[in-house]
Amino acid sequence: MLDEYIRAHNMRHTLERERLLKVMAEIKKPIFTVHDIDEQRKEQHISVPTLYNSLELFVSARILYKLERTQGVTCEQYKWALDAKNSMRVICTRCGREASFNDRALLQIVHNRKYANFVPAHFSLYVYGVCKACRRLMIQRNADSE
Repeated sequence: MLDEYIRAHNMRHTLERERLLKVMAEIKKPIFTVHDIDEQRKEQHISVPTLYNSLELFVSARILYKLERTQGVTCEQYKWALDAKNSMRVICTRCGREASFNDRALLQIVHNRKYANFVPAHFSLYVYGVCKACRRLMIQRNADSE
C-alpha cells in the first residue's frame, strides 16, 4: 500500500519509512501512541521529524488511522487500518482502564442510519466515565475525610 501511494504521489521510498513500519508492527497493542513507537525508534536510528512526517504519510496512505483522545490533554493514538472493525469501549477517566463491550441495539442503530453522501465502513464508540474500582476509591476517600 505504501509503495503504491508513494509512486502515485511522486515521493521517494526511504529506508527510514520501511524501518518505522517494522518498528510499529512489533508493537503488540491494537492502539498505540507516538510514545510507544518512540521507545523502539531510537534503536533503529530514525529521527523525530522522520517519525512525525512518516506518521502523517501513513495516515494519508490509509495504512494507519489517527485517533485523537482528550483526557486532560490531547493524545494522538494510531491504529492499523487493516485492523479496522466496529469497536465499542469504555474508558475510565481516572485510571485509564479500558474495556470492550458489545451492544446489539447500538450496532443496529449505526448500521441502519442513513448518511447523506457517505457510506460508513466501520465505527468506534468510546464511552468515558469512572470505573467501579475508582468509584469505590472515591467513595472511601470521601468517607475517610468526613
